[in-house]
Amino acid sequence: MTGLRYMFAAIMCLAASGLHARTASDADSIWNRSVEYYSEGDYANALEGFISLENQGYLSADLYYNIANCYYKVGGYTGKAIVYYQRALRIDPSFEDARVNLAFARNSALDRIEPVPEFVMVTWLRDLRDALTADSWAWMFFIFLLSAAVAVLLFVYAPRPGLRKVSFAFSIVLVIFSASSLAFTLSSNAWRNSRDGAVVISPVTSVKSSPAEMAPPLFVIHEGTDVVIIETVGDWDRIELADGRQGWLRASDIEII
Repeated sequence: MTGLRYMFAAIMCLAASGLHARTASDADSIWNRSVEYYSEGDYANALEGFISLENQGYLSADLYYNIANCYYKVGGYTGKAIVYYQRALRIDPSFEDARVNLAFARNSALDRIEPVPEFVMVTWLRDLRDALTADSWAWMFFIFLLSAAVAVLLFVYAPRPGLRKVSFAFSIVLVIFSASSLAFTLSSNAWRNSRDGAVVISPVTSVKSSPAEMAPPLFVIHEGTDVVIIETVGDWDRIELADGRQGWLRASDIEII
């Protein structure tokens, strides 16, 4: 399992409610102290420090990754570790260490649920989208769009017919690349901000046929299982598993990614 990520982002996103809580110097001090705790094997205190940074509004893939590592090392928090690895990947889908550790943590979960097969092109496009962050795709969009504009100008003002043909062909290709980059940017942002993905954090829980404590159980799932929230009624969520099964869970049994 890949170890602690020591690099703390120089500029982290700050939630507006946490701007007044600590100065950057205070945050650096907490971060460094937590790293020291982790290096010494004191995972509980390291976790407390990292969580305090999250509660103050600091958001970064590195922070979520280290929280996940601490939860896993403390033991008994496989579900929480899986939640935070996925939060890190939503910020930075190209975070390979988080992806490796997520797979490792999932292997510790009891449930082995075979997902419904999906069209290979869907998988390929998702993997391509996740090769870069949403910000990186946004930059790619602007670069391709600017390049397409230059190619159009060459087409309009090129002195030779051959050059105009080449610039026209390039402009078409660049427009396609630009549109694709924009689509990946929007898709990545939508995935990052979605609130329908969740993970079971209770050791074991029964999925009910309706949103009521006395409802007949349909099946049992365990900590670390990924679910999709379809709807919410009071303190209950209707969830769907990767294999298509659906049912109702207490909202307290899961944590949204």
